[in-house]
Amino acid sequence: MDKMDVFKLRPEDQGFLPISKDSFEHETLRKAPWYQRNGRGEEVQYAVCPACDNPIQIIGLYRLSKQVDQPFGRHTIHGVPGLVSLNPEERENCPYFRPRPRVKTDRRPQMSLVSHKILDLLVTQFDRVMYLLRKQTGINFSQNLAQKMLLAYRAERGYLYTGATLMNVPWIFAYMSDSQSLFGQYVADNPDLARAIRETMPDAEITSDGRIQSRNKKFLPIHVSFIHHRLKKDREDYGLEETMQMVVATDEPGSIIPHPIFRQTIRFDYEEFQRLIAIPDGQGKRRMDHVDLAMGILGDLLP
Repeated sequence: MDKMDVFKLRPEDQGFLPISKDSFEHETLRKAPWYQRNGRGEEVQYAVCPACDNPIQIIGLYRLSKQVDQPFGRHTIHGVPGLVSLNPEERENCPYFRPRPRVKTDRRPQMSLVSHKILDLLVTQFDRVMYLLRKQTGINFSQNLAQKMLLAYRAERGYLYTGATLMNVPWIFAYMSDSQSLFGQYVADNPDLARAIRETMPDAEITSDGRIQSRNKKFLPIHVSFIHHRLKKDREDYGLEETMQMVVATDEPGSIIPHPIFRQTIRFDYEEFQRLIAIPDGQGKRRMDHVDLAMGILGDLLP
């Protein structure tokens, strides 16, 4: 069975968040390999983790213990025949299995199945990746800027970052794109950023259509970076919250230290990304020039 066809728990179903029995039965029709019997003859339900592609056992779908209020998914210690094998290394990296602080320089030791799937998602869905980043940042990234970000991502080997999962592809792409110039970019969809530029950079102007330009026709040292990748469990519902910070900075005369003029916290919207990539072929507006750009820069890394 093709792994891409197996039922996967939604991101919001992980941890101790509710799992819909009706939805699970509708998708699986109560058939193997999602329904199996263990060594004691008990019926057990399985699914696949949306972050690390490892097997998940569903606890309490039909019978809750006294210690559990609602059904939840839990990573297994073994593979599930007919469904998915166990990848212990990827399970260790999974934020649902072991949430912990990430260091930006941490890398997987080698390409894995998950690394290849991350790359495949980034390349084949690159127009949707850029749409999400534009929607959340208010920056209309040009094709030239997108190309520079792709080259930086490749140089950084962002697909090997231990904090990269199958759910956070758009945001880790930006996180691994290093500092990029915003001169000449359109920022009309982020009025707070436009206001900060006007108030702190006397040589800058925002045109009527929202483009950053220079009053004296000289290059403006204004850059955007994505830093502080953070992950935490919500104490009330045990859900996972993943964020990073967008920082726009300029250079001050006589200093090599960038001067931040704007900060914004970006929350990873897993559901929106899953909704976009689930749109069937032939439906929805695509930017295949974006996809072709990503393929040209990263395509040789795909299996």
